Amino acid sequence: MQFLTTSILLFIATVVIAKNILLSNDDSWSATNIRATYYKLKEAGHNVFLVAPVSQRSGWSGKFDIPTSPTLQTNGEFKYPPAGAPSWGHEETDDHIWYFNGTPGSSVAFGLQYVIPEKFKNISIDLVVNGPNEGTNMSPGLFTVSGTVGATYNAIYRGYPAIAFSGSNSNNSFFKDSLDLNDTKAPSTIYANKVVEFVNQLFKAQGNNSRALPIGVGLNVNFPKVGYEQENCTNPKFVFTRLTGQYASTSDLKYNATSNSFYYASDQFAALTVCNNGDCSLPSENFIIEHTGCQSSVSVFSTDYDANLGLTHQVESLLDPLFVKKN
Repeated sequence: MQFLTTSILLFIATVVIAKNILLSNDDSWSATNIRATYYKLKEAGHNVFLVAPVSQRSGWSGKFDIPTSPTLQTNGEFKYPPAGAPSWGHEETDDHIWYFNGTPGSSVAFGLQYVIPEKFKNISIDLVVNGPNEGTNMSPGLFTVSGTVGATYNAIYRGYPAIAFSGSNSNNSFFKDSLDLNDTKAPSTIYANKVVEFVNQLFKAQGNNSRALPIGVGLNVNFPKVGYEQENCTNPKFVFTRLTGQYASTSDLKYNATSNSFYYASDQFAALTVCNNGDCSLPSENFIIEHTGCQSSVSVFSTDYDANLGLTHQVESLLDPLFVKKN
């Protein structure tokens, strides 16, 4: 009897928090991380719609490309699907899994503007989840580069609460080769379970409120190496962080005089450590992921990109002679 009572309560709890989720990424619809997360969110009782680029689009930021042809001119990621297939479509065995020949930002728009209204009676989407990316996206330097984050703020622009999840497993593997939802040490499975834990807590906290997050607000979450890549870490704890701060970095290039060529590098700059907004006492994402143990960073950001009032007035005074004076 006790077992039945517990099972019933768990079932009721699942039904209560079950939500409609749009899931996207920038590593393509066939990446292992997103497929693992899709199945784990469904297992948790959520109604999930996976809508992602047909090909790898990491580093495309918020670029907004749409198909220029009704068919693919090149193979999708991992040749799935091959060139000649339609420029958008869904998995033959699952009409909740869609690809789009576009960027992460336009794929989210495709999901919200076409898939949901045209194929699913325009049901209400409660949350947009992006990732987990195969590779971390930390600090303002990567925020402006990341396709995962680009998909996230494109959802926020449209009024949806959204989260960018990124993992430290940068293997970019094909789900048909690597997906194993029963492997408790597989990074993709661990990340998927942590996404479910995080999302469920957000919905639990939402309660009867109409939104999971305030309008114009998003979250950036980064996971450390886990499982086979760091065997002493299979359940990383969440830490509240900020994007800027100690060890924050961005993309850079270096010059090799011997070969007369350039190469990619990551570097730290003073401007990335400045705290003008938010809680300046919080640790940076980079510090938590790169310089502590088994922990994940959680940062809040806003799509209100205006400077705070003090900085606005400071710069306004510098340019004051240029402005038209009010009567």
